[in-house]
Amino acid sequence: MSEQGKQPEDYCSADKYLTLVSTKWTAHIVWLVGQHQEIRFGQIRKQLALISSKVLSERLKLLKEEGFVWRRQEETVPVTVYYGLTPKGKELAEIVDIIVRKSDDWDKS
Repeated sequence: MSEQGKQPEDYCSADKYLTLVSTKWTAHIVWLVGQHQEIRFGQIRKQLALISSKVLSERLKLLKEEGFVWRRQEETVPVTVYYGLTPKGKELAEIVDIIVRKSDDWDKS
């Protein structure tokens, strides 16, 4: 790469998204958030019991930076944070759902 942040000329942009989706917990988070109009951080944490709060925060931050989720914070005590899927995130959730259904089919064969 000639300049920082730029991809090489032969870079496949699909690699970026395949890496994102295959990062541990990311697909689970997208699927779970996609099951709700909006969902609180604590609800996600409870439903994905094996994920640490730190990793969940990191994945949600990454998904937000990439435009897949939105974040809304209410200034309550303690602070209440909600997440939901953006239109781009809803498209990703559809892809994750297809992968889930296909893997179920493949496991049966």
